[in-house]
Amino acid sequence: MKEVFGIPAGSLLVGLLVALAVALAALGVLGIRNPVLVKLAVRSVGRRRGRSALIVVGLMLGTTIVAAALTTGDTMAHTIRATAVQALGATDETIAPKGAVDDIPGELGAATGMGWLDESVVTDVDQAVAGTGLVDGVTGAIIDQVAVQAPAEGQNEPSVVLFAADPARMDGFSPIRGSGGDRLSLADLGPAEIYLNARAARDLRVETGDRVLVHSGSDPVPVRIRDVVTFDGAGTADAALLVSLAQAQQLLGQEGRIRAVLVSNRGGDIGGAALTDEVLPLLQPVAKARDLEVEALKRDAIEDADAAGNAFMAFFTTFGTFSIAAGILLIFLIFVMLAAERRSELGIARAVGTRRGHLVQMFTFEGTAYDLAAALVGALLGALVALGMVTVMASAFGASDADTGLQIEFAVTPRSLFIAFAIGLLLTLVVVAVSAWRVSVMNISTAIRNLPEPPTGRRRRRFVLAAVAIALGVLMIVSGTSSGTATPVNLGVSLVLLGLIPLLQVVGASDRTAYTLCGGAIVVLLMLPWEWWDAVFGKLAMDFSTWIVSGLMIIVGAILILVFNADALLGLVMRTFGRIRSLTPVLRMSMAYPLAARFRTGTTLAMFTLVVFTLVTGTASNGSFVHAMGVDDFGGGFQVRAGTTGTRPIDDMAGELRSTPGVDAADYVAVGSQSVLAVEAKQTGGGRPFETYLVRGLDDSFLANTTFGLGDIAQGYGSEAEVWAALRTQPGLAVVDSRIVPRRDNWSFEVPPDFRLSGFYYEEGDFRPTPIVVVDEQTGNTLRLTVIGILKDTAPLEMIGISTSEKTLAAAFPGRTHPTIHYFALAPGVDAGDAAAELESAFVASGLEAESIEQVVEDVTAANLTFNKLIQGFLGLGLLVGVAALGVISARAVVERRQQIGVMRAIGFRQRTVQLAFLLESSFVALTAIVVGTVLGLLLAWNIIRDQQAQPSWEGLELVVPWVNLFVIFAVVYAVAIAATLAPAVRASRIRPAEALRYQ
Repeated sequence: MKEVFGIPAGSLLVGLLVALAVALAALGVLGIRNPVLVKLAVRSVGRRRGRSALIVVGLMLGTTIVAAALTTGDTMAHTIRATAVQALGATDETIAPKGAVDDIPGELGAATGMGWLDESVVTDVDQAVAGTGLVDGVTGAIIDQVAVQAPAEGQNEPSVVLFAADPARMDGFSPIRGSGGDRLSLADLGPAEIYLNARAARDLRVETGDRVLVHSGSDPVPVRIRDVVTFDGAGTADAALLVSLAQAQQLLGQEGRIRAVLVSNRGGDIGGAALTDEVLPLLQPVAKARDLEVEALKRDAIEDADAAGNAFMAFFTTFGTFSIAAGILLIFLIFVMLAAERRSELGIARAVGTRRGHLVQMFTFEGTAYDLAAALVGALLGALVALGMVTVMASAFGASDADTGLQIEFAVTPRSLFIAFAIGLLLTLVVVAVSAWRVSVMNISTAIRNLPEPPTGRRRRRFVLAAVAIALGVLMIVSGTSSGTATPVNLGVSLVLLGLIPLLQVVGASDRTAYTLCGGAIVVLLMLPWEWWDAVFGKLAMDFSTWIVSGLMIIVGAILILVFNADALLGLVMRTFGRIRSLTPVLRMSMAYPLAARFRTGTTLAMFTLVVFTLVTGTASNGSFVHAMGVDDFGGGFQVRAGTTGTRPIDDMAGELRSTPGVDAADYVAVGSQSVLAVEAKQTGGGRPFETYLVRGLDDSFLANTTFGLGDIAQGYGSEAEVWAALRTQPGLAVVDSRIVPRRDNWSFEVPPDFRLSGFYYEEGDFRPTPIVVVDEQTGNTLRLTVIGILKDTAPLEMIGISTSEKTLAAAFPGRTHPTIHYFALAPGVDAGDAAAELESAFVASGLEAESIEQVVEDVTAANLTFNKLIQGFLGLGLLVGVAALGVISARAVVERRQQIGVMRAIGFRQRTVQLAFLLESSFVALTAIVVGTVLGLLLAWNIIRDQQAQPSWEGLELVVPWVNLFVIFAVVYAVAIAATLAPAVRASRIRPAEALRYQ
């Protein structure tokens, strides 16, 4: 990955190294000057090893989450890069006819009219790079698609990539390895022999020596498989067939002609891409002289891989923000509790002359000892967590088999591990230093006697903090309103309300009233439907930062309400269960301790509630979007879709159905076809340059029968049907996909394409008809179109592009567009799966691959649901923070309440009763957080769904709550939380009264 958190990875690495070096150097200098403090800190670490281990577990969780996110990004970048390397091998650049791009989104169909070039261009390229030492391989090549049949095995593979190159020029490219591992050459092939790669052999169920039929023209050509080989660079990571260049030219009837010139830079499969900037100036004059273009395929593929890795990393770090925030609270809580435990000791130290700064240093040294271990273990554990996530993602993307799907391969870089380690270490050091400074403020007399701190006059400080909070909040509200950004407005409103708390107290309001009113106002205001905010502040743009800030402030408000009204909750519990006489004293004790330690209880509740809130909001909202996808969204009124190769398109599919033996034309009530073409496009007057994009030609039948929904409709058109009818009857009109349209709200991690429209927002509904220009680079022809519709977000990848009528496209670019994508509407009662199989068998010579729309939706839904479960698991990591907090609190409570426990045991409380009291305390915190977090999470998810229902893309969206999944997760977490409390509870119950009462 090139970026982490939007910062260049190299710069971030250097910055972290410097910060870490400065921090550790400062600690080293302080340690040398005060070695006694270092010894005291180290001694404290080793005094209670079990407690130290628990502290390390708590501290490492934040590092684990960051490391898991970074490693997942590494894995996805490596996976996409490896897939590109498998397809390109040592090829770094290609020279081909302009517009010869067949990278069709969704892998359905192919571009036609790709063009050929004379083989003599290879000599020109050779001369251009000769003597530079930058290039180690140049060859002419044919990369095309053919269909292959294995009659004996009864198998068809309609889309196999044919790779052909000059055997004498393959030295600088990836080697061809036979099934026995020996290196082979294309020159070894006989006139009717081919190589198949392992994927093709597996799909066809053939092996060395078997005979197959290759469909590349009107008649199939029988050939023998000389060997099953391994080769990187065939132009695909899937099924491939390898022959010599001369064989391919004869097979395709293109003597002396090639599809492209392949160039391999010095430096191997990956390193060669670094020389692309030096090689391109050498190749461009040759391309310009021949009216061709140069493509830096390897470099672009690596950049795409890094962008994908960054997107995955951003996705998981965004969803992990709440867990990281909970981890920060845990760190703060741990060191505040450590200070409370040693309060008498610290008071004595202050009494004999120890300065506050020394106490801060001692706690910082101790925290560093914990932190070094925690950050290291957390980084390594994060890599292991990422490995589990990769396994789940492999299943989601259908890559569980070695030869199918996207081959997700686990990868981790030392740089990512160090970044996670450094972030975890520095973050913890900062929090430890702040908490150490806080606990160093004490009254020496009360500290020695372990009495509560006396009240101090902090009125002036409260006024100052209130003024700062209100002033900062107002500034953020003004800034957010002027820029139309929701995040600063939400945060500003929350700060103003928090700043009002001290003012309410000054005018005589009780703590309960002040905190409850302001906390409740925060929760209510941030939970209001978003259109209410727009009505007050104007249109506000939202993204994931809005969700994070709102979520954090909602939890702050909820915790304030809970902590300052917990006695009312106690009364409710007592009225419900207090009639059970045996439970009455236990309930009172289990609630009294959390009420007496509001800061501690509130912090623990916040940790648990944060993660539960995130988990419920994320899974409920994501699951709702997944369940909203239907067959009509993907099929547009058709039940089967199919694609053919670009070399053998079917111009009249309806006519072919009627004339092809074995096909019952009555089963197909309508056939709609599409052509695709790579073009250069820009918006007229948009101020942006031409960018490569895709244009689709939709035939009359497709336009007459499609029901693909539109998210936006241009002014002057009243309905979707009217837009599609206009495309069919009026030339020069177009519909585009929603990815290229600007949005006020950004809820996606996807990098938008270079070609984009401007001047309006997708959320606004209607827009003015927008003129665009598309240019076919190969012919130089220009076509002016007017965009009158934008597809819904639910439209599949196979509809991405600029869609216009086939008649419009053919008139502008004659001979360049032939239909290679076909949609079929079936008669009632016809099974879509059977129809897809029938079509593939009937049109195998055209390389037709068909699929049932229903099956496509099932596959996409299953993958998305699996990914949703992955999110649940990742967010569930944060619940471990809450479990660790309960463990720390319970362990601390045993020490802190030793004398109380002795008194209880002395007056007749049984061991089981003491255990139950501790377990009920943990249950109070865990169950309250689960209930509150779930309610708040569902309210926010409902708000998200309600907001999206106002968008044309999601009118049918409904809130779907995965109750079973959530119940299982919370049940497991509650059981683990009780287990973490059980050991301290058992230890407390075994304290002998006499020993406890003598305890000092």
